[in-house]
Amino acid sequence: MLYEVAGTVIHGKGLGHRHGMPTANLDIKKTDIPYGVYAGVATVNGKSYYCVTNVGTRPSVDDSASMTLESLLLNFTSNIYGEKLSLRLFHFLRPIKKFSGGIDEVKKQLEQDVEAAIKYFKDNNISLTC
Repeated sequence: MLYEVAGTVIHGKGLGHRHGMPTANLDIKKTDIPYGVYAGVATVNGKSYYCVTNVGTRPSVDDSASMTLESLLLNFTSNIYGEKLSLRLFHFLRPIKKFSGGIDEVKKQLEQDVEAAIKYFKDNNISLTC
């Protein structure tokens, strides 16, 4: 495991949800985790889920220099606003980059990130109870 962090799930801008890729945004203003996209395991309400987590800015969807920490939990559909979520980040997938094709290109990349994360977990025999 590379990094571990926990925080309360807050409302983001809702852009991911509107485009079929809802994320859990953590209320964290600063972190020592290097910016990038990671494969990880998220735990909320005592249950764990594989996830893809973005740490840093979101240059394809807004111009803000503010750091965000948001995770797409795989096979998850519940409302967890206000809940505590812990993340264990296992593998750096890629650096943050701006996609000129906007949200559609971001969604396509996220699908590739999910595939890469699943492959990483499978290849390294990482279970949700790790």
